[in-house]
Amino acid sequence: METLRYVLLANGLLAVVGISYFILLRRETFFRANRVALWLGVTAALTMPLLKLPDWRPQPVRNVMQRTAAVIVPNVLPAPQLIRPEITITFPNKRTYRAFHTAVPQRLVWSWQSGLILVYLLGVVLLFIRLSIQLFSLRSVIRHSTQEAYDDFILANNNQVRAPFSFFNWVVLNTNLFGPEELDQILRHERVHVGERHSFDILGAELLCIVFWINPAVYLLRSLVRQMIEFSTDSAVLSEGVDTYTYQYSLITLSQSAHYPSFISSFSGPTLRQRIAMINRPRSNSMMRSKYTIWGLLVVMMALGCRHNYDTYNDSQSPNSLPATNASRTLVNTLNSQHIWRTDMLLINDELTTKAFSTDPIILHLENNRFAVSDDYKYGMDVYINSKPASVSILEKLSPDFVEELVVLHQWDDADKVDPNLKPYQVIIQMSPKPIPFDQKREDFFTLLKAAAITQHPRGETYSFTMNQLLEATFFHNKNALVERTKNEHLKVYDDFKHSVDIFINGIPATADAVETIHVREVARVHTKERPYTDWFHSSTNNSRFELHIQTAPERAKRDSSYYVFSPFYSGDF
Repeated sequence: METLRYVLLANGLLAVVGISYFILLRRETFFRANRVALWLGVTAALTMPLLKLPDWRPQPVRNVMQRTAAVIVPNVLPAPQLIRPEITITFPNKRTYRAFHTAVPQRLVWSWQSGLILVYLLGVVLLFIRLSIQLFSLRSVIRHSTQEAYDDFILANNNQVRAPFSFFNWVVLNTNLFGPEELDQILRHERVHVGERHSFDILGAELLCIVFWINPAVYLLRSLVRQMIEFSTDSAVLSEGVDTYTYQYSLITLSQSAHYPSFISSFSGPTLRQRIAMINRPRSNSMMRSKYTIWGLLVVMMALGCRHNYDTYNDSQSPNSLPATNASRTLVNTLNSQHIWRTDMLLINDELTTKAFSTDPIILHLENNRFAVSDDYKYGMDVYINSKPASVSILEKLSPDFVEELVVLHQWDDADKVDPNLKPYQVIIQMSPKPIPFDQKREDFFTLLKAAAITQHPRGETYSFTMNQLLEATFFHNKNALVERTKNEHLKVYDDFKHSVDIFINGIPATADAVETIHVREVARVHTKERPYTDWFHSSTNNSRFELHIQTAPERAKRDSSYYVFSPFYSGDF
């Protein structure tokens, strides 16, 4: 998302720079100032989207821009898939094992977003290859030329060249094609290009066209860069006393010369009509310098439109200063102003998008399309419906279809000023008189609550047991172990989990019946995992809810009676 955001902002700002330069500064004769202003604008367009700046924009403007971005960005790029690190365990014998079976990665799902990204990257690669080929060809031309060093440049004389041009310190031409007066004008012109390092400008414009090739504005910028350096060079040559009419005639004579790559500085250049018009244009008066002030203000406005430290909520922070569009939001803002509450659950429905998140534990569930509250939290919460106090029993009659917004605040345990009149949890719900359309975020939010009615760990959980810990867990019937002990001290998968667990014994897939052949004192370690609800809750998925991994140590059965199991929860034979 951040990459897409940068690309969108940078392309937009480059368009602003190109269009504003075209309107404000293109016809001014302050050529050095134009060059500085243009490249400062380009630099600002490329760097400002990366900066974190204070947000000076009015609150309504911020709200509109954030809602717009929240709609555009998720629809252009798919949500990133988080990669969980593989968990390994090293035993005292220095052997390392995977804690869980690693599933075979699924195939990359093709989407139109992936296709667009591939096309964009393919365009960048092809254009870069083309530029590399052109540079290699130019290098070959220079190498096969007769070179003569001057104070300011290196003259490369090549009989195959029809039009003179310069590239960094080299001036390439065919001296046999020009008379002494024409040759003098050409060398003066190209010497200015070399001295002003105009090749950097042209290459910079070419790289912009490669990286942002989908943006028409960069081609306008490239044209403006070429115009700018040619205008500046023509002015410098004429200031040395060269006859204006003779110089213009030379430009026209060479205008029919062979085409050369766009990254070199040619004497005739691609902007002949504009160059002749600029040569005959009166010099700009000092009053026109005020346009650079406007240009500076434009750069400041670009900064205001870029990255900021927002004070409004995001998906992982408390929704401070919510726009008070209803009474429930006013109540949330009032509680948050006490600075003793954190947001454990949030569902905010704006005009354009939905913001939703939930932290553990999830105190609200959905059963039969109605809200439910576990007994652990039922007596520790205050409920407000449309900002009016309500009972938990009324909450449990509500349908999520009519819930417009939902916020659960939890009082910080170490808060300095705890309000004794309020319970630890504040459940604030804004209802709608008509059903709320479900978007993807709202659907995912309520699916999580449905899964929370089935499991205490809808996002998944893992447990690990040594043999002694397993003895204790099975003694107290801790179902996190997924297995229980039989009367003959063997393991047995709980009947509740038998049809929803993938079993692995020493890394090999196994059945529940195979587990019953394992004596408890043969166990080296047991690992259990409850998968995230996204892997098993939907009927369209065939994944089991649990994983059970048992590592055995059969050699223990061969040990003599001097081996003991150090656990008060084991009474079997050794």
